[in-house]
Amino acid sequence: MNCCKIRIMCTRFVKRWSLLLCLCMALPVFAAKQQSYVDYIEKYRQIALEQQKLHGIPASITIAQGLLESAAGQSELARKANNHFGIKCTSDWKGGTYYHEDTNKQACFRKYRHAVESFEDHSKFLLRDRYKPLFQLKINDYKGWAKGLSTCGYATDPKYPEKLIRIIEEYELDRLVADAPAQTKLPKKGSKDSVLAADTIEIKETVRFDERARMEDVNLYHDHESGRQNGVRYIIARQGETFASIAYDFNMREKTLRRYNDALDGRALRKGDRVYLYPKRRKADRKHAYYYIQKGDNAWSISQKFGIRMKSLYKLNGIPQDTPLVTRQRLRLR
Repeated sequence: MNCCKIRIMCTRFVKRWSLLLCLCMALPVFAAKQQSYVDYIEKYRQIALEQQKLHGIPASITIAQGLLESAAGQSELARKANNHFGIKCTSDWKGGTYYHEDTNKQACFRKYRHAVESFEDHSKFLLRDRYKPLFQLKINDYKGWAKGLSTCGYATDPKYPEKLIRIIEEYELDRLVADAPAQTKLPKKGSKDSVLAADTIEIKETVRFDERARMEDVNLYHDHESGRQNGVRYIIARQGETFASIAYDFNMREKTLRRYNDALDGRALRKGDRVYLYPKRRKADRKHAYYYIQKGDNAWSISQKFGIRMKSLYKLNGIPQDTPLVTRQRLRLR
């Protein structure tokens, strides 16, 4: 075998091993990226489903946008500002800010205390008039939503819809619509079906706030001003807090917390509002039998002040629900 043939064989050998080495080095990177997507989906899927129930935005779209915009939670904005959707500051934004380079210049982005606030703000962002056409689409039409977001001007990247659709299909995010928790009737305790139910019903949260918060020796309220009214524990909302962020802190569902506080109408929290962590009572305590309505009062503020359910407040006074209250009117609280 002459030198020329040996040189050719050596060259081919080196090329093949170089290619194989490159493939081997690339595999761990791909696997790590894939796992980061799976971890992100598992971590935020329930929040996306809650937003779907509250606002009608497909959980598949929310998660896909979060994955794409935040690099599965690894981007600088996600890590340092809890901003998972790249939402910038606007003139009406009163929350925190974070300056980050965008298209070769420093831009102001919204900063959140918790990632859950970013998801909630993303929903509010899409509820603007600009995106109204999207809500004519079916909740499972993820392709229509992806294309509609681009048409309505959410992103300038012409391949934005294609990227969202690819993520949704690759990670089967369209199944999140079907996974939305339904109202399930549990069998009576002790019935023959109860054992079967225990094996088949998936418990999402092993320790709920309601099961542990009554332990007064556990300092659950360490970073909130708190108190009791009518025997019901409450905390005082701080600047920038929302029902979603407080529910997240106390391991509760946002809908449950809103129900406890007569806030299923979507009302927002303000600094200083009382937030009850348990259901309010049907009547006030004995020392508050009556109340004369003051200027600025409304049914919700009175119900929060005395720890009484708003529905009960109307019922006790024989007033149709949602009837405006009159200053100096006397209300029966018991």
